[in-house]
Amino acid sequence: MAKQIKVLVTGRFNDTQLNRLRSVSPRLVVVSKPVAEGWSRTDTSNLFEGDEDIFYGFMPPRNLSKAPHLKWVQLHSAGNNQLTDHPIMDTNILITTASGIHAVPIGEFAVMMMLALARHVPRMVRLQDRSEWPKDRSKMFAGSELRGKTLGIVGYGSIGRETARIAKQGFNMRILALTRNGKKEDSGYIEKNLGDPNGRLPNAWFLPNQLSELLNQSDFVLISTPLTSETQQMIGETELRAMKPTAYIINIARGAIISENALVRALKERWIAGAGLDVFATEPLPVTSELWKLENALIAPHVSGDSPSYEDRAADLFAENLRRYLTGERLLNLVDRTRGY
Repeated sequence: MAKQIKVLVTGRFNDTQLNRLRSVSPRLVVVSKPVAEGWSRTDTSNLFEGDEDIFYGFMPPRNLSKAPHLKWVQLHSAGNNQLTDHPIMDTNILITTASGIHAVPIGEFAVMMMLALARHVPRMVRLQDRSEWPKDRSKMFAGSELRGKTLGIVGYGSIGRETARIAKQGFNMRILALTRNGKKEDSGYIEKNLGDPNGRLPNAWFLPNQLSELLNQSDFVLISTPLTSETQQMIGETELRAMKPTAYIINIARGAIISENALVRALKERWIAGAGLDVFATEPLPVTSELWKLENALIAPHVSGDSPSYEDRAADLFAENLRRYLTGERLLNLVDRTRGY
């Protein structure tokens, strides 16, 4: 009989989702030890017994001596920047992410932010809080239309591609795509009938050294690139000044990609028209941050990926990767340590 493979799952999968994993192969021994609500998100060493081969969760054990047989970590998150200083990065243990399962909720969320900013919804909400019906409402709320505008996407992964699909097919927007290496195809996990797997939607493609050119042409800019040493603070004063004064920037990636000090200035001094932000350099966003008070900023508490279907999608991706692991196929969303994601 083939050797059994122990899988430790620390995500909050229900019985149906766990059985979905178990159904991949009788060789899999799937053990569920969900982390507690409100856990520190820093370590899972205490959940290991020492015979685990595969781990599923947000954070692998920091004390790797507790997991001497660990061969593969499937992360519950699309990014892996939480592992920047983790000892696992200096090992040969395989690491895969959940990239691809967020395309629908975050793609829709990004478009929602674009619409809300273009039609001045933050201002509407503030007036509602004051029970105020403005006399000059037609002038005050004469917003932009998305139709025919240009959307620049910095990081054309699964989220950027699904946002592009909605923008192109729903609003006839012009799409500009920036990627790290100019690759047009999406080689990661893709849900059926979503996104732009072959890279057919963009009207133009850009490389990182052409960022200012993309920013200068865009009416809306979506930041959807991973956080790496190359993308840290990639949007600063120079980049924000390269944008149109009528343009909006949306960040659903990681807060540290944009310089918040520069962004506050850009919004206060109207270098740009507005910003929709779901992520921040420090989370929760400090109460002292000026971003809270700016009328042209739409603030969300890092919820763009939240969805009732999240766990189902995560289980489906993990099941497919378990199948690939057992058959020796290349895993989906395999982290390349040299590039950082």
